[in-house]
Amino acid sequence: MSDMDFGRGTGASCALHPEQVATGTCARCGNFMCGTCSEGGSSPRCPTCRARFGAEFPLNRDNWSIGGLWEVCWPAFQREWGMLSLGVLITIGVSFGAQLLVTLGQGIGSALDSTALAVLLSLVGFAAQVVVQGLVQLGLLRMCFDVLQGGRADVARLFSQMHKVGPYVLTMLVTFAIIVVPLLILGGLGFLVAMGAGFADAMPWNTGADLSPAERWDSVAPVLAVMGGVAAVLLIPFVYVALPLYFIQPELAYEDVPPGPLQVLRRCWECARGQRLAMVGMGFIVGCIALAGVVACCVGLIPASALAQLLIAGMYLALRPRSDEVAGPLPG
Repeated sequence: MSDMDFGRGTGASCALHPEQVATGTCARCGNFMCGTCSEGGSSPRCPTCRARFGAEFPLNRDNWSIGGLWEVCWPAFQREWGMLSLGVLITIGVSFGAQLLVTLGQGIGSALDSTALAVLLSLVGFAAQVVVQGLVQLGLLRMCFDVLQGGRADVARLFSQMHKVGPYVLTMLVTFAIIVVPLLILGGLGFLVAMGAGFADAMPWNTGADLSPAERWDSVAPVLAVMGGVAAVLLIPFVYVALPLYFIQPELAYEDVPPGPLQVLRRCWECARGQRLAMVGMGFIVGCIALAGVVACCVGLIPASALAQLLIAGMYLALRPRSDEVAGPLPG
């Protein structure tokens, strides 16, 4: 049984508060716990085990730093790097397996000599691939939460989030509708600004001339310059809006019953409030870790990815607001 696994004590009494009905069991000693002992469901261990083993994540919004996060995550990674790496390897394998759905759809369409069917099946396969990959990614984050909260890395947790397919899909659709679409519209407006600046007539497809590569570049360069300027102006608001999305998957993975899409986005925004610069720094570090894994003849990419996931999970645990938390890390 995983250290984060809860039992259900239906009809049982709390070991420390016999007058209270048990709502779960301690993941360490197995004693029944009430809501008070589990701190409203936010702790998988009873007060005695918390005092003895120090299972609580030590960082919060007030005391966290990138250096402090590394000091917490690195020992946890050293302790469970093998199973975490196995989790990453399985996640990659699932991704390749899901890719076969797209290839299968294309193959069926080609066999039936139907372009429309091939496109339809490919889209369905792609959607299924994205959902499966996302749910397994939630499971990998769930493994990381377990490790950071004193438990062991259990690869079975990779497939513990499949019941969240509805909330996951709905959250992704809402996110796309209210955030990604407006950003795409802004990008389109940037292109229209470039066209409206008088460069449209200079484009190669409007001149009808057989241009040399140098002449073709000279005609396109002004448009690219204008679009680059618009992109530079929009970069800061884009980063400001997009950075909280970093926490969508951790937020969905953290709770057994995730909140609605708008609540997920609100919590992600709260996590990122006042922390965007630190998040950019952490993203740079995670990227460097992944790059180092690639440089190590790709052999180190798997453990590097596991460490990166652990850091992301740790940053979420440190930054998640506690005041409005309605449920804690229950088993997925």
